Amino acid sequence: MFRGELKRPIALGIHWAHDASAAICNADGVLCALPEDRINRLKHYYGFPCQAIRRVLETCGITAKDIDLFAISTKNVFYPSHVRHCVVELDGSCTPSREAKGVKEPLTSKGLLETARQLIQESLSNGDRRRKKRMAEVRSQWGEFAPRHWIFQEAFLEEVGLLDGRIAHYYIHHHRAHAASAFRLSGLEDACVMSLDGKGDGICAATFRGYPDGRMELVRKSLKEHSLGAFYQAVTEALGFVPADGEYKTMGLAAAGQPNLGPNPFDGIVSVHDGVLRSRITWKFRDYNKYNPGREVPNPLSSVSQSEEFKKLLGRMSREQFAGFAQEHFQRNMVEYARDALRITGSRSIAAAGGVMLNVKANSLIRDELAPARFFVFPDSADSGLSVGAAMEALYQAGAVTSPCRLTTPYLGHAFTEEVIEDRLRQGSEAHRLRIEEGTHERLAQALIDGKVIGTFQGRLELGPRALGNRSVLADPRFVAVKDRINLILKGRELFVPFAPMLLESDAHLYWEGSTDYRHMTFSVKASDHAQRTVPAVVHVDGTLRPQVVCEADNPWAFKLLQEFKRRTGVGVLINTSFNRHGLPMVGSPADAIGHLLNGWVDGLAISRWYVERA
Repeated sequence: MFRGELKRPIALGIHWAHDASAAICNADGVLCALPEDRINRLKHYYGFPCQAIRRVLETCGITAKDIDLFAISTKNVFYPSHVRHCVVELDGSCTPSREAKGVKEPLTSKGLLETARQLIQESLSNGDRRRKKRMAEVRSQWGEFAPRHWIFQEAFLEEVGLLDGRIAHYYIHHHRAHAASAFRLSGLEDACVMSLDGKGDGICAATFRGYPDGRMELVRKSLKEHSLGAFYQAVTEALGFVPADGEYKTMGLAAAGQPNLGPNPFDGIVSVHDGVLRSRITWKFRDYNKYNPGREVPNPLSSVSQSEEFKKLLGRMSREQFAGFAQEHFQRNMVEYARDALRITGSRSIAAAGGVMLNVKANSLIRDELAPARFFVFPDSADSGLSVGAAMEALYQAGAVTSPCRLTTPYLGHAFTEEVIEDRLRQGSEAHRLRIEEGTHERLAQALIDGKVIGTFQGRLELGPRALGNRSVLADPRFVAVKDRINLILKGRELFVPFAPMLLESDAHLYWEGSTDYRHMTFSVKASDHAQRTVPAVVHVDGTLRPQVVCEADNPWAFKLLQEFKRRTGVGVLINTSFNRHGLPMVGSPADAIGHLLNGWVDGLAISRWYVERA
């Protein structure tokens, strides 16, 4: 895909665990980033990102021979025998291996040389014994999921070429990788950098001061036992949703709760003290599948034990009120955390990442109450974005990145050529009756006006969990009934989950007041009266929108479609939801997209330059 020689050094970052992913970066920023589940079709895939590694290399037109740095988003060393590895701690200190330091045994005689060989052989033998013991433990604990564990991937990495002694291995602390994904791609030279999630490398939150020369100085950290993310995860599971997946449902349901309806039962569970989270409950974690028979997921997922206690509250109030109280408690803590972080760092701008930052309501409250000069939330804030953060931090540690760059596009996944897409359409047409025609913007706009629900498969896959036009499902936002139809044929999910608008930047001022710089669906806004009248299908029950603002430079294809829809209807807005059947990952290939059409999960498919319907 890339023409010419890429700027060196080149870093390959990976995240293994839930939402496994791989990314390739250099000093210019992200070249390609891809979650494993877009390929293997197991949502939130928990395991090693083998296929994603191969695909990002292929997309960039390189092999492991072109990789200079291999970065893993944990401080735990997987392959200690590799001759060049170092550990980057939460505070940014880097501890290299002895070989990386250049330490050599003083071999000055035949006897010493033989002694050294024996010591090396003994070390390797001991390491092999420890490894075999660990493999047996993993097989016992992970059961059917054991082959996904990193400990069984050495042969794969050897085959790909990533264990070559020339490549430097960097193990980046989980939360430093989150922080790096935000700060190093924010374009901010001075920032309060926040990382918040459930838990990672023993930490649930960290605050850094980001400087113009790329330094990130750690100023506060919070231990996993005090996790605000774990609180929200426990609430999500108590409501019957899958944790680490259904938190967006909790947020959507919360909007239907009544504000100020008596004392909040969650008050005081989590609080903030001088920039550090404190929890009255010490969160404990357990095997989700073991404790949820009949509702198992295809991942070795952990959940929060205290969800059982929270379920008891549901006997005293509605689900909506329960979620509303939880969201209120969560938001208050988020605002206080951000307030302290800004005060402690002395900065007026925020760069943030971590799964907690996907809560657009909390982000918006921080924006409204604290009014930061700039507020950048990395669009792939959950753990799938750790591969990007690990790669960017490794580049900084290696001296290749000396100041933050700016994320200029979210379309950084893989793509397919017209030849491949045409071949898949031909196969689909031969096996099934498909009507294939030119997918002009005029044709698509008319299909939307006719009430069709259309899936899109355009260009490169979006970065992060939110569809931004290239792997979206689009529909007419002027009629509320279309939401029910999308839920009926595609999503199969709860009706309280909102749909988002994709709209022209030039028209954004009609639909809310204030800033219009919302390109990644990371914030919500208060809908105007005009929005409530003209596009009710994208206005949530609490009167908010979660917009994606589009200009021509961002996405020319989506921009032209919005223009044509506006020319015919007077409205430059479309419903935009992710292109995936509920329970499946976002479509990752032409075959996935065509399969959704054939199953009747969408009425039409805008794939490359074609528009396809079932005959």
